[in-house]
Order: sequence, then C-alpha cells, then structure tokens
Amino acid sequence: MEQGNNQKSLKSQQTRAKIIDTYLDLIVDKKWDKITVKEICEGASITRGTFYQYFEGIYDLMEQIENALFTEIKARYAAAPPRAHVTSTKFFEETFDCNPPYILTSWFEFCKNNSKAMSVMLDPKHGDTYFVKRLKVIIDEQLHSMMDADGLPNDALRHHFVKVFIELHFLAARSWMSANDTYSLTDEEVISLLNSMRVGISYLTYKGENEKEEAEKSE
Repeated sequence: MEQGNNQKSLKSQQTRAKIIDTYLDLIVDKKWDKITVKEICEGASITRGTFYQYFEGIYDLMEQIENALFTEIKARYAAAPPRAHVTSTKFFEETFDCNPPYILTSWFEFCKNNSKAMSVMLDPKHGDTYFVKRLKVIIDEQLHSMMDADGLPNDALRHHFVKVFIELHFLAARSWMSANDTYSLTDEEVISLLNSMRVGISYLTYKGENEKEEAEKSE
C-alpha cells in the first residue's frame, strides 16, 4: 500500500514538473501571460482537467514558480556565513577580503540550479517584470549587507553602485546561462568578474578617504 502511494506521489510530482517545464518552454517565444492553458496541455500531452488539478490558471502557475524561486534564494542568503567587518581603511591590502563574498557565489549557484526558469524570468521581452522587481529588492538588501561588511560608507556613491551592480547580476546571469560557444565563461570566471568591481569600488573609496585624511593633516 505504501509503495503504491509513493508511486502515485512520484507520478504526481512528475506531471506537475512536466506542466511547469512545458510552460517555461513556451515563454521562450511568447510573453508569459499570453500563453493559454490549451497550449500548455497540448505541449505536455495532458487534459485540461489534469492541469487544473495542480494550478488554477496561468497566473497561479507563474505565482507558484516564482514563489519557489523566492523561497530558494532567500534560504541561500539566510545560510550565508557571518563576515568580519572591515574596521580600518588605512591598509587596504591587509584588511580587505578580496575573495568573492557568499552573495556572489550563491547567486550563480541559484541561477545554475534553476537555469531554465531563471533564463525565462530574466528575459526582458517575455519574462515577468514584477518578478524582477521583487528579486531586485532581495538582492539590494544583500548587497548593502555586503558593503556594510566591506566597511563602505552608506553614501550616494554606494546607492548608485548597488543599482548598477544589481543590473550586472541580471546581465551576467543571462549572458552566462545563454552562452554556448568556446568563449563562454565558467561560473567562477563570471563571479570573479563581478567581484573585481566590488574590490575596485572599495579600493577607490578607501584610497579617497586616505588621501582626504592626509590632506587635512597637511593643512
């Protein structure tokens, strides 16, 4: 009896996954909210009744996909190990950790684990712009925490950098997930590329602060 229930549960999971997979395939060529239940059923070779056993409609289908992604990315960020905060701007090379922080590695691990869904969601033409807006809020919070740990001031430059860095998160992920030629970068190389910008803005900030201090002393 238990084995039969397990088989039934597995089959149900497979059917649900097939519906989602078919829907994501369709979004490649058509905006997410313009796809019909009929198109999904035909692509997944199921009946409308089967579709409605799992989802109330297209909006419910998209909401369930997005909520699963939000749950995973939040869980990954919540699992971030604590970072020691930079307390001195005097000796950048000695005090600053130039290794990629967890937020960068976890972002690309998340994208890799959900490459098909994220490729669709981040598509500016066919994806859900509201999903992107909500994701930006989550990443924004993490980037500010990262820069707090890096010891950077909470000024206008930081807020401008965070906005640009979020867009680069999406651009780098889209480019990386869609690459299929001999010049495509590994996830480590893409992470290193983004991290070099983090290190650069930190170095320039520290350098500017030190130069300002030296100028004030010489007056």
